[in-house]
Amino acid sequence: MRPDRAPIETESDLVAHLDSYAEKLDGRLGVFLGFPRGPDDFDVVYRANADETFTSASVIKIAILYALYEKYDGNLAELDRPREIAPENRVAGSGLFHLLSDPRPSLDDLARAMISISDNAATNELIDEVGMERVEDAASRIGMDDTRLRRKMMATLGDNDLEITGEWPEGEPANATTPADCARFFADLVHEATLSSDAYDRMTVPLAEQKYTGSFPRYLPFETTVAHKTGSVPSAALDAGYVSISDSETPLVFAVFADELEAGADGSDAIAEIGDGVYEWLTERTA
Repeated sequence: MRPDRAPIETESDLVAHLDSYAEKLDGRLGVFLGFPRGPDDFDVVYRANADETFTSASVIKIAILYALYEKYDGNLAELDRPREIAPENRVAGSGLFHLLSDPRPSLDDLARAMISISDNAATNELIDEVGMERVEDAASRIGMDDTRLRRKMMATLGDNDLEITGEWPEGEPANATTPADCARFFADLVHEATLSSDAYDRMTVPLAEQKYTGSFPRYLPFETTVAHKTGSVPSAALDAGYVSISDSETPLVFAVFADELEAGADGSDAIAEIGDGVYEWLTERTA
């Protein structure tokens, strides 16, 4: 149920609304909101802990998505060839490919499943296809300098123990990113800054068809244009993307992360309430 709150009509109202969550959230909050005027040029609306490293959960998959399409840009037909999924990559968790007896999806199918239903088996297969080092290198080329991929999905669970590679700072997660890094990804997407239009068209499909809509877009009208990727683990919830209520306006890029949550806390509730406030402000702004 949408919570009761004061109206959000001005940018000052929005800032006060967002500041309140930093105080009442039972954990750590990171937020970046801005209108991208270029691939790394924003009219910033709000930022808090935007350059701090958070556990990425499944939001790391946007970096894998970019690296895949960068690798095949100029030869996108290669993405349509079918392939088997290696047994060791068919881990549990979100998705469905680990449940199918003999899946032979194309690389494009894997990319869409990785994003729209957060399929972990698809993700692990694409990590093998692209390579962890290339994912990080590609991410850095669009300004995601603090994004790190050092393990596959579900890499420490059950019979599907997977290799964890490389090093990272002690006390930090193996896979990590920042709100500002994710904002740069979506700014690159909005401005089609580094790849072909065809590549961006393919990349946008699963982001716009995201099936996990209980975070930032939870209270938004169904017809609202939102392209995004969510992520969650027991101690964290994340959502990053862009939202638009007018074709004539530059979309608003958002990245809202909550981590270090205590047991039983639901960060997605806070993210949904923030999304609701942002949407109200956008509608007032364009009225």
